Amino acid sequence: MSDSRLAIKLKEIIERKFSNTEIAKRFVDRLEQGILTKDENPVSHFCAYFAAYDPKAKEIFIGHHKKSGLWLVNGGHIDRNETLQETLKREIDEEWGLNYDELNVSEPQLLTITDIYNPEKQPCRAHYDVWHFVKVDKNSFNPDKDKLAEEFYENRWIGFGEARKLLIKDPNHNKALDYIENNL
Repeated sequence: MSDSRLAIKLKEIIERKFSNTEIAKRFVDRLEQGILTKDENPVSHFCAYFAAYDPKAKEIFIGHHKKSGLWLVNGGHIDRNETLQETLKREIDEEWGLNYDELNVSEPQLLTITDIYNPEKQPCRAHYDVWHFVKVDKNSFNPDKDKLAEEFYENRWIGFGEARKLLIKDPNHNKALDYIENNL
């Protein structure tokens, strides 16, 4: 297994929170292969999602992503030499223009593997996704619109039922909605 800080921390999280599941086995197998980041392996690498949700309004913040053409929550690729937390701090600043330390970002709550085939726009074929959920009040959540516009055609708050209709092409986002509805 890779001895990177990322691999060591992810293995600890997987063993503590997700052990004895098929997805955990697949994640550990992938960690043992090494070359975990997009810089090292543009075809198969690790990513972090950070999904903003408002539990009172029962809504989630999603956007129409420019590269994928899909409606997605925010997230990004883990860069070489980053830990998961460092990725979250960087990506939250890049996409929302907000300070990670001022948000209620959960520890990893869900693992998914996304198969990708979009050769015109990206070489990625598989993302090993680590999901975090960010509990917010949608009325005071104020991400930077210009930063969002760099990756998304549009963003909006949407109820879980309507979100399922927009996210139907990505079953992993529906798993995330299930997780929010059933556990948070």
